[in-house]
Amino acid sequence: MLTEREPDPLAARIFDVCLTLHAEHTINASTFSAMVTASTLTDPYAVVASAVGTLAGPLHGGANEEVIIMLEEIGSVDNVDAYVDHCVEKKAKIMGFGHRVYKVKDPRATILQDLAEQLFEKFGRDDYYDIAVALEKAVEVRLAHKGIYPNVDFYSGLVYRKMGIPTDLFTPVFAIARVAGWLAHWKEQLGENRIFRPTQIYTGTHNEPYVPIEKRDVNAYSISY
Repeated sequence: MLTEREPDPLAARIFDVCLTLHAEHTINASTFSAMVTASTLTDPYAVVASAVGTLAGPLHGGANEEVIIMLEEIGSVDNVDAYVDHCVEKKAKIMGFGHRVYKVKDPRATILQDLAEQLFEKFGRDDYYDIAVALEKAVEVRLAHKGIYPNVDFYSGLVYRKMGIPTDLFTPVFAIARVAGWLAHWKEQLGENRIFRPTQIYTGTHNEPYVPIEKRDVNAYSISY
């Protein structure tokens, strides 16, 4: 449907594997959003929409788009070390690295890297792949002691890019893979539903005097969350 032609059998098989690897698992951010929304007893369309909104964020499913942007910014293998050093010095996030659960290389990333190499062998190499491999090695040298390794987003964008999928469709493809899981959570939530209602702990000041609004100095007040 994207290319208006029958896909190459290898590309079709790899795409199917990608959808399996990206399937919903554990209570990640988008699944949690789906469960919170489901607990209000709204319709399943709203449940999926809420999960998609969360998935689209660059710290979640949108990360593979950011990886491609990062590789474009680095531009050459020769620039990798300087880029990583700069990120480490500034404590900036390196897209496609780190995971809340995995403190080793994400096993899905290992599979996706192999799939990328299969595509490159048949359809030609992507220069960004060499940058990605060099980046992985540079990050490992500097950050492996903190358990920071490639996650599922690091190589997936290169796979989709080689299959001709536009960057702005990476997240929709990710969502396609996760809809069944989100809806499974929705259905399970309905079985014994209680609305998600987290409590808050107030850490502000107490016993503040009331100041009429016309006498307030707007610059003296700020709102924090």
